[in-house]
Amino acid sequence: MNRRTFLRSTGMAAAASTFHIVPSRVLGADAPSRQVTFGFVGTGGMGMANIDRVLKLRDQGARIVAVCDVDRFHAEKAARRVETVQGDRGIHICGDFRELTRSPRIDAIVISTPDHWHALPALDAIRHGKDVFVEKPLTHSIREGQLLVEELRKHQRVGQHGTMQRSDRKFQYAAEVILNGRLGKIERIEVLIPANNKHCGATWKPEPVPPGLDYDFWLGPAPWAPYTSQRTHYQFRFILDYAGGQTTNWGAHYIDIAQWALDMDESGPVEVVGCGEFPTTGLFTAPTRVDFTATYANSVRLRVRTRTDGVMDGNVRFYGERGWLDVSRSKLTASDPALLNIQFEPGERRVTPSTDHMGNFLECIRTRQRPVSDLAIGHRTTTVCNLGNIAMMLRRPLKWDPQHEVFIGDEQANRMLSRAYRAPWSLYA
Repeated sequence: MNRRTFLRSTGMAAAASTFHIVPSRVLGADAPSRQVTFGFVGTGGMGMANIDRVLKLRDQGARIVAVCDVDRFHAEKAARRVETVQGDRGIHICGDFRELTRSPRIDAIVISTPDHWHALPALDAIRHGKDVFVEKPLTHSIREGQLLVEELRKHQRVGQHGTMQRSDRKFQYAAEVILNGRLGKIERIEVLIPANNKHCGATWKPEPVPPGLDYDFWLGPAPWAPYTSQRTHYQFRFILDYAGGQTTNWGAHYIDIAQWALDMDESGPVEVVGCGEFPTTGLFTAPTRVDFTATYANSVRLRVRTRTDGVMDGNVRFYGERGWLDVSRSKLTASDPALLNIQFEPGERRVTPSTDHMGNFLECIRTRQRPVSDLAIGHRTTTVCNLGNIAMMLRRPLKWDPQHEVFIGDEQANRMLSRAYRAPWSLYA
């Protein structure tokens, strides 16, 4: 099979026939324990974490049947993990995501690849009738996100974004406090995200591609570049050809909470300005210091900055007329302790009480409802992240139209809404 060309329908049917899977009965079945079959695209760090999350749902009918990774070592390790926990054998292993996204025997695809590989597998899965769970940040460009949401709605699929803090009660409570005006009118929001935790010197050398890694496929739609171990796997996030640095890595989590609390899940800011710092030498190109401010139509200012205390977590602090409220993964604090124990009245706004992000996805596969981090929400969150990076690159105030999702009067900025794809890959294939 030629990895550089799309699989023809006959080839895909042949690939699918190698699966020894009992077809699932998601739609039209009435038993709550009916089986939902999962395929995994990307089985590295986050991929393995997501595999474990699905394995915990096996008593609720979730079953992993296939894994895909361009690194054969990662794929085989993932398959062994699945087989050990599920107690079965014969998990399908491959290096081309289309063997999963086009298989009629898979219901849902979980995508945990590098960021530049989020959109293409997700689009192919949706176009072939699959529901999708896509790790954050949703996409590598704003145009990718726009198209992904269009296709999700067109094909009536379920899509969950991996911003798992929406399934954490601390963050749910913070959003409810703000949404119900319990902090008064919000004046500004401060988001801190961790500093880069990987570094690359001024010089680096090309290396031989290790056995088992399909490096050309790993590059995919990104520009060709010589292999070095510092380019792939975790370090990819610090190279702008593949990711957006900590702006999109950690920013996606905490900007998501700000958007949620501001009731901006279907909108975004109207202006953004940034003054971050970028490397001037070496392999890494993502910001080493993030600092940008997004302003909304209601005059609320959201500032996102790199923290300097070495803590590998973020936080979001809301400043309102009645004080401040701060939430992170480890704690919830406020200027007034009374803000931490609000008893909401009947009729006040409450968010979806999800306690398990992957479990919420599984439930929505069955109910066909939108999950707590629907891909449209993820797109709007990721858009703010990408707007921040664009503003820091251009270093001038940018006007943004959140309804039409374009920059106003800035053609150079608008050209940065999408990315050129290396042939033969295309968003529209």
